[in-house]
Amino acid sequence: MAEKCRVMWSAGLVLLAIAVSMAPFGGAYGSDKKEILVGAINSMTGGNAMTGAEQKWAYEQSVADINKKGGVFDKEAGRKLPIRLIFADDKSTPDQAAAAMERLIKVDKVELAMSSNVLPYNIAAATVCEKYKVYFAITCSWLDEIAKQNFKWATDFFFTGAGAAEVPFLMWKALPEADKIKRPAVLMEDDMNGQRFGERLQYWADKYGYTFVVNNPYPVGAKDFSSQILKMQAAKADAVLYFGTPADGITFLRQAKEQQLKLRYIEGWKGFWPAEFVQAMGKDANYVIHDGFWSENSGNPGAKELGQRFKKQFGRDSVSIGLYYADPQVLAMAIEKAGATDSAKVRDAMLGAEFKGTMMGDLKFDDKGNCILPSLALQWWNGERMPVYPPLKNGWKLKLIPVE
Repeated sequence: MAEKCRVMWSAGLVLLAIAVSMAPFGGAYGSDKKEILVGAINSMTGGNAMTGAEQKWAYEQSVADINKKGGVFDKEAGRKLPIRLIFADDKSTPDQAAAAMERLIKVDKVELAMSSNVLPYNIAAATVCEKYKVYFAITCSWLDEIAKQNFKWATDFFFTGAGAAEVPFLMWKALPEADKIKRPAVLMEDDMNGQRFGERLQYWADKYGYTFVVNNPYPVGAKDFSSQILKMQAAKADAVLYFGTPADGITFLRQAKEQQLKLRYIEGWKGFWPAEFVQAMGKDANYVIHDGFWSENSGNPGAKELGQRFKKQFGRDSVSIGLYYADPQVLAMAIEKAGATDSAKVRDAMLGAEFKGTMMGDLKFDDKGNCILPSLALQWWNGERMPVYPPLKNGWKLKLIPVE
């Protein structure tokens, strides 16, 4: 009898272990649930910390606003539940982004996850989510690049790299003949994000009949751009298209001024839009063009109030926070549509769905979980962002840098 009990006890333990191993990652379910655990990777440190800080703030504001209204209705729990947002530092590298997501899922037991704001970090984190079958809500990553990965557990809303890369060529095309850009250069950070964007710029350069006189990648975190600047001077470059972090962009522009690089046009993606950029550069930020995702003047519900809330706290504006604010909004709507926080159900609720009244307006996802947004361009002028693309009737006109 003792031996029979021992066997039955061992079998019970095995069955319990199997049940635990098969249980989804996350907290309590059903009527025992007290909250919805959502993890987010974020660049709290490293070269991307400036842009990461705005994303973190917007995520926090969005979740706080959702919770003020009682939270998110979970049909399985039978009531509204608050979201508890847990951040993990991706340290501005893909490897650390993957490690951060691993911790969120395995240690913090998050049920759902949201993205950082840099493509390589998000691809690394999404790969981890694929492994554990955790739904990953991505934003601020080239839509076409994410689509190539064929992720089953991730969705994305942003603009395409191809669409963003065409913007300078469209603006150059509209310039008077006397002001045409003739000898553009490219300066891209030497990682997957920069390489892919550089390929798109080259595609449009070929289409519009331009030749890049310099196309010189640089290592992320570079402290000396003398080599690239000397090449641009020797090639008589009259424009530069830059893709990199704010810290690297500031370093490059300061050294370009010191070495008297004469450019008529400067446009950057990722690195030139944080308010810290214009604070660091002062008047030298004038004429610099940057990409943008959102405006408090968009007319979308709550946009003006969110912009004013940010200004009151930080004394500056933002062209990113609306995009990030919308990510938790969409996730909350998807949970309610799914009637549960189960990753598979939430993911399925995203496919082919439309979410109305977000901070980014009405968002329509296709059956693969992609939602395309328009790309904007703005020019710094005396500390203000002036919209230059798409052009506005009677609006700000693009200013070229005067060259003596």
